[in-house]
Amino acid sequence: MKKALMFLSRGFEDLEAVAIIDVIGWTTVRENLIPIELTTSAFHDEVIGKFGITIKADVNIKKQSLDLNTFDAFVLPGGFHSSGFDEAYSEEIHNIAKAIYNNKGVIATMCVGVLPVSDAGLLKNKKATTYPLSRFHDNVARLKEGKAVYTGSKLEMDENIISCAGPASALEVAYKLVEQLTGKANAEEVKKLMIY
Repeated sequence: MKKALMFLSRGFEDLEAVAIIDVIGWTTVRENLIPIELTTSAFHDEVIGKFGITIKADVNIKKQSLDLNTFDAFVLPGGFHSSGFDEAYSEEIHNIAKAIYNNKGVIATMCVGVLPVSDAGLLKNKKATTYPLSRFHDNVARLKEGKAVYTGSKLEMDENIISCAGPASALEVAYKLVEQLTGKANAEEVKKLMIY
């Protein structure tokens, strides 16, 4: 079974996190599907999204260690800097992203979730996109500082790194992640069951 690790910062974008949880959950509803196991992680026992969703993390990274070699993907939803997303820029998150990437894992980001991945040095000369409409942060400039090639696309994938411009593309990122981990046919069957 493929395994994905998702990190949730304080102030995460609710829709982005829930889209991943829901689509990966759908991989387990029929016997003919290839299931994916999702582990949620945070720096807290519980984490609250920008719009109020509270998620009890499976793993509090500050209290428990993770065997990163067991994960096939790392998921980093975006969030709101004013509500605590800045903790996603920590060295621990950079190290998790690098470890899973270097082990040929898939990195799936949404919105500003791509920026810590860029800061970790994983996007040099790779195409990527991010949320361009922040009032107080120049996300595009930060992405370019990490040597990424900003495309301005709604969804982008280069090698095994997925990025998108905002929460409206969260389902597409989730489906792309399922496809990368378990194949196109499995992803298409999940979409069919969800009436995509």
